[in-house]
Amino acid sequence: MHRIFTSWVWLLIQLLLLLLASGILYLSLGAFRDPSQSAHAMLSSVVWATFGPHLVLLSAIGLVLGAVASRKKLTWLSGSLLGVSLGALVSTSYITASIVTAVEQAGGKISILTTLQLQSMQANGPDKWIQLPGEDSETARIAIYRPEHEAMAPVLVYIHGGGFKTGSITETDRDLRWFADRGWLVFSLGYRLWTEQQATWQLAPQDVYCAAVWVQANASRYGGDPSRLAMLGDSAGGNLALNLAYQTAHDDMVSACPGPALQPAAVVVQYPAVDPLAIYQHGYPVAGFEPTTLVAGYLGGDPYQFPERVAAVSSYSYLNFDAPTTLIFAPEKDGLVPSWSVYRFADYARLAGVDVELVRIPFASHIYNQMAANSLGNQARLSITERFLQQQGLAFNQKNDDRR
Repeated sequence: MHRIFTSWVWLLIQLLLLLLASGILYLSLGAFRDPSQSAHAMLSSVVWATFGPHLVLLSAIGLVLGAVASRKKLTWLSGSLLGVSLGALVSTSYITASIVTAVEQAGGKISILTTLQLQSMQANGPDKWIQLPGEDSETARIAIYRPEHEAMAPVLVYIHGGGFKTGSITETDRDLRWFADRGWLVFSLGYRLWTEQQATWQLAPQDVYCAAVWVQANASRYGGDPSRLAMLGDSAGGNLALNLAYQTAHDDMVSACPGPALQPAAVVVQYPAVDPLAIYQHGYPVAGFEPTTLVAGYLGGDPYQFPERVAAVSSYSYLNFDAPTTLIFAPEKDGLVPSWSVYRFADYARLAGVDVELVRIPFASHIYNQMAANSLGNQARLSITERFLQQQGLAFNQKNDDRR
């Protein structure tokens, strides 16, 4: 009886592993398809930058157990498990290795052991909240993350994403704390999000401008050095960061608030929404987050009926030779902000004389870095950004700061 029970348990384990390996292989095949054209590809693209190493490990376990089962007795089940697990292991290893290689070639660092220890993007929150004058008390706030060493620290100004519809200034809380722990004084800015009653294509840029003016005037009070300031932005926040930084560099910003304009020395953006028409026409319609709805909501209607609004929010409108050095992260399997639209913008920015570094992350999707802390994508974003800011002289330097 015990032998029969053990045999059935062993068969059940093989069957479950076969189903798991088949699912992994299915996802692997989707990684080679266009995420803007296929739900299969869109689903697959979400997985790799967060769970790639875990899927490699699971595939390896399936292969080992398949080999053990085949040696005991070769059956259709053990043979299938062996073959499917082998396919899953080869494909997942290739995808994961491609991401790691691209990150390291871009000057980033990946710890595979750390990728297996995923954490929430929420940490302990900011050190201080600043409430600015404004109609919306939630979005007219600034979250401040202070470094341990508070003498003329380099400054980071972060603008969150969310399709101009959602998101919050602490949605990447753990990342902002990570930068503070490494010597940056971090300010995360809020802005008004669009609703069915109110489009914010004019309001959101004004909000981040006013918050940036406040940072420029007050950073030194919190130990920051405004002359060593960089702007960071993700998705919609990437659009706002680029547009603000490029306008102020060329003195094109119509003043929404009194005070000197922010003058960032560098900009770092991820999957920036630089081209609203590309998103509107080619973004994959994820339920509840359809690109057509996001763009129309932000602009207040069909973009083809409001060409002047499209021009006002398009980052192409603000390209100029005086724009600060820019680092752009472009996940190659972005189905929301089409990857090609980001590549094209980087090309046009270079033609305009902007010093642009484009980092392409293979097999990665939109918000590839925000699913979990410690993931492949999260480590890529943090380590490459740190390398870039160090090269620009915008990172904390203990020796230099001690001399001040």
